[in-house]
Amino acid sequence: MRLMDFVSRKAIVPQLKSVDKRGAIQELVQALKKATDEKFSVPDVVKMLLEREKLGSTGLGGGVAVPHGKLDGMRGVAGAFGRSGRGVDFSAVDGEPVTLVFVILSPTGQNEAYLHALQKTMQAIRKANFCKFLRAAKGAKEIEELFREAGEVAKV
Repeated sequence: MRLMDFVSRKAIVPQLKSVDKRGAIQELVQALKKATDEKFSVPDVVKMLLEREKLGSTGLGGGVAVPHGKLDGMRGVAGAFGRSGRGVDFSAVDGEPVTLVFVILSPTGQNEAYLHALQKTMQAIRKANFCKFLRAAKGAKEIEELFREAGEVAKV
């Protein structure tokens, strides 16, 4: 599994408009819904992801957050990605604002695929300069190419 296997270009938001966690998550869930043919309620998914945030922030530090959750009725793992120019408060472990947000949704019964998607996302985030290049990318096409390159390197 590669990032591009569950985050399509249509689910990439190069410039999030929202300045708060709820708004950023909502923008990304809306993008994910438009990019897939999954049937879910955007408000219900936003609520579920925000409830997950109450268990512990998905703000990993270094300006990155990965809100994620499982959802009944989905057929496969799907994700979205967005960038914030100003940064969003995710109560990250380092206290810094988040500028890169990955949302991952998975069917409730597909634990292995869910964990694999989280693992691939984390591997990409840890790659030297990956986040720096994501912040500098000029648009969805360049972001998609960075996702593709991260997946190709990971297969070696």
